[in-house]
Amino acid sequence: MRIGIAISGGDVSGINNFIFQISRMMRAEIVLFNGGIPGLLENRHQEISARDLVDFSITAIPIMQSGRTTRKLMRQEYEVITKQLKSLRIDVLIMAGGDGSLQFLHALSECGVNCFGVGMTIDNDVFGSDYTIGFSTACEQVLKEVTKLRNTGRALTGRVFMVELLGGYCGELTLQSAIKSNADFALIPECQIAPALLAERITQRLAAQNSVVILCSEGYTREYSPGFQGAIDTLIKQLEPLIGVRIRKTIIGYGLRSGDPTCEEIYQGTIMASEVARCIQSGMRNKAVIINSNHRPIPIDLLSMKKRLVDVEGHYYKLAKQLHIL
Repeated sequence: MRIGIAISGGDVSGINNFIFQISRMMRAEIVLFNGGIPGLLENRHQEISARDLVDFSITAIPIMQSGRTTRKLMRQEYEVITKQLKSLRIDVLIMAGGDGSLQFLHALSECGVNCFGVGMTIDNDVFGSDYTIGFSTACEQVLKEVTKLRNTGRALTGRVFMVELLGGYCGELTLQSAIKSNADFALIPECQIAPALLAERITQRLAAQNSVVILCSEGYTREYSPGFQGAIDTLIKQLEPLIGVRIRKTIIGYGLRSGDPTCEEIYQGTIMASEVARCIQSGMRNKAVIINSNHRPIPIDLLSMKKRLVDVEGHYYKLAKQLHIL
């Protein structure tokens, strides 16, 4: 069997392992398509050996290139991709990405291509899925940054730090990172806090400890558009006069997408790959594999894929409320 693989949207750690596991479980020849959806259209493909897949499986070094497109393809362009895949003897196409990537797969499947999709985004905002490839490693990068800020806050006390994270208008990365790094506050689009109340809480927290660390989603101030950074500048201008303390800012940004994949990253990617392999071997067609709330991989229809926001009735949100992070 020959399996084509493409990734679309933001790059992440952990995708190498997913590809390796697909190759190992399916005993398949792997053809990589560089450049996401535009790369598929331009037929930018390369084969990769099982030996290289083993070596790169637990590293952060990309083995293929991602890509983005802001337009929807025309019918004839889907037909071009279909013909090219047939000429390469591709039996199955797997694409990893966000909701737009998986919707693309649905359209391509209507041209006769057997398509499978998996969520791959540090934002962890794929509808119906509790985990996407890249998310655990991104949380780990935040933990490392918070640890460093705590250290400098202990050396020179009385500091307030605000860290801006990626995530668009979904606060899942900020929320879970705050819980897992013991940050003091998580500012997410789904839970707005009045500046005066936030300032009061910061002042109270600072009186009890050496430093205060605030994680802020880039979409919190509603200024976000793709590529925009610096939302915390607006918030800092509102808060500093209220707390009387200079706020030190950090924008982690695109570094969140890299870093050695965590053990959780490897595990989640492996069980995703195992379910994709099972679906292919059992004759299923045109499915997306998600990780449900019980941490089990399940197949769903490609058509149902869309973005999601933080579940305000979910475990993480309620835990953050209990911890007084929100």
